[in-house]
Amino acid sequence: MISVTKSHWPCPVRPDVELAGFTTMGVGGKVPLLLEPRNSEEVVAAVRQLRAEGIPFRTLGGGANLLIDDRGLDEAILLTENVRHVLRDGDGITVLRLGCGMPIPTFVQQTREMGLTGAECLVGIPGTMGGATAMNAGGRHGWLSAIVRRVRVLTKDGEDVELVKNDAMFGYRSSIFGDAIVLETIVELEPGNRTVIQDRIKTILKEKSTAQPLTQKSAGCIFKNPEGGSAGKSIEAAGLKGLRIGGAEVSTKHANFIVNLEQAKFADVAALIRKVREEVHAHSGIHLEREVKLWSREPGDL
Repeated sequence: MISVTKSHWPCPVRPDVELAGFTTMGVGGKVPLLLEPRNSEEVVAAVRQLRAEGIPFRTLGGGANLLIDDRGLDEAILLTENVRHVLRDGDGITVLRLGCGMPIPTFVQQTREMGLTGAECLVGIPGTMGGATAMNAGGRHGWLSAIVRRVRVLTKDGEDVELVKNDAMFGYRSSIFGDAIVLETIVELEPGNRTVIQDRIKTILKEKSTAQPLTQKSAGCIFKNPEGGSAGKSIEAAGLKGLRIGGAEVSTKHANFIVNLEQAKFADVAALIRKVREEVHAHSGIHLEREVKLWSREPGDL
């Protein structure tokens, strides 16, 4: 039994919370306990207590790149969205220490206002810095790993450590962090002209708005690009744009997005993912690897 006595925890808590409103897809069921730490220290204390009491939990940031079962989970959720500090690291103004809950769009705009360039590659990407670091967010305009210098993490053994970036830390939409929780990401930017930075932000956002369903509910790209190819183009070549199951649809703008049109259920999205993977394999022999994370009591073969 998970205790919800407020004095029992080192941060604010809420019982019996629906998670749909905490995800960009707008799908998700109830969890018995939601913990809401307000800073990195409360994250560390909450995680250590959860582990000491043997309570299973998951860490949730901005809810992007994620599909949560609407039948609910038997786990606590550690919500990091309030851990959104921006601190200068050292004597200069180009190195910033970012809390794991810092929203990516806010980070991009704040660095523009500070006259710092380098974050524009993240324009149009939802979610928070913790998740973006763990998955090395980015795309054709660049990757977060290019500006990362160090990452502070809480390891699965409960150690609070700061790691210096090396060549093995990041890969294509991946990192070495695994079960570790990203607490802070330290990035290094460069001085730039605010007008030039804003112009680049507008250009990238216009391009993405034309090609991606940014105004619709989605989890972002569903599949990783196959080596030397494009998941979106493979799905489109199989004639699957606009394919719909229940309230979920393969986007007519970009085939590697599934959008929530009409109160889509978890089962709708899951069935559509499975159908797309099967049809693409039958059409081209390409096996698409799922990028979006799946939280479910019974994840099945997705």
